[in-house]
Amino acid sequence: MALKKTTSARTSTGKTAKPKAPGTKAKAPGSLAAKKAAPRAKGSVKKPAAAKPARRTVAGRPEANSVGMKLVPIPAGSFTMGSPLTEKGRGTDEAQQRVTIPHPFLISRTVVTKAQWKGVMKTEPWKGQRCVVEGDDAPAVYVDWHDAVAFCRKLTVQERAGGWLEKGEHYRLPTEAEWEYACRAGTKTAWSFGADPRKLDDHAWHYGNTSDRKEAYAHRVGRKKPNPWGLCDMHGNVYEWCSDWYKSALAGGENPQGPSTGTMKVLRGGGWGYDPARCRSADRNKNDASFTDFSGGFRVVLAGE
Repeated sequence: MALKKTTSARTSTGKTAKPKAPGTKAKAPGSLAAKKAAPRAKGSVKKPAAAKPARRTVAGRPEANSVGMKLVPIPAGSFTMGSPLTEKGRGTDEAQQRVTIPHPFLISRTVVTKAQWKGVMKTEPWKGQRCVVEGDDAPAVYVDWHDAVAFCRKLTVQERAGGWLEKGEHYRLPTEAEWEYACRAGTKTAWSFGADPRKLDDHAWHYGNTSDRKEAYAHRVGRKKPNPWGLCDMHGNVYEWCSDWYKSALAGGENPQGPSTGTMKVLRGGGWGYDPARCRSADRNKNDASFTDFSGGFRVVLAGE
């Protein structure tokens, strides 16, 4: 089953591409509560008991979580979502809207890897499937939207039980607005590194440096240059599920959530089998929530209540 779009893409999977245009920072994680000092005995002075080691850094940037996932703090702010009429390769569903992200949040530095998936779900949905590369640091693919949501819930339960989360913190998929905001990282160009598609090789796995070189699979994460906020593989490699139902018109305002119901879920970021235009910051795709294949994955957000 192919990702649904209006025109053909350069991939053997039958995926489709857009036509080219003509001529919550989350609550700063602090250390876990220190143990109270033992009562002082008369005539002697005892040192307080050592504080319980923090599992995340006090400065706000967490260390790897219980499954080795690195989380990057994203500040609150405003940006223009979508693409201008002059941007080559844009789709008709990218009309610009002004969006505010009112609360900082944490997002995983890369998409969820095989090792991280196995550490939570104890399954290997990619096993025996085609176009899959070996390596625990390769993306977890053949994961549908429901599976991605289940991963977030189970990881939340697992980390609450282990004392890794502060009160109210939970994992979830990013909203479409959060995803594009994090991808752009303060930039306004077609890609977070600029407007020149010839530089895409340094930042993304796409058709030109995978399929053309007989590497038709999602590549191990973090091997390309990160965006200005330190996030890897936001362009290309695998399409990423977002929480939103798809609607052709983007919504503006405060972290818009998309429609309350729908038939398709949003996917963002492009993939290894797609042309540069499909890997732009504003590119939008969609598919059934039950859809899986070798170019679909996801990353997670750690947010407060």
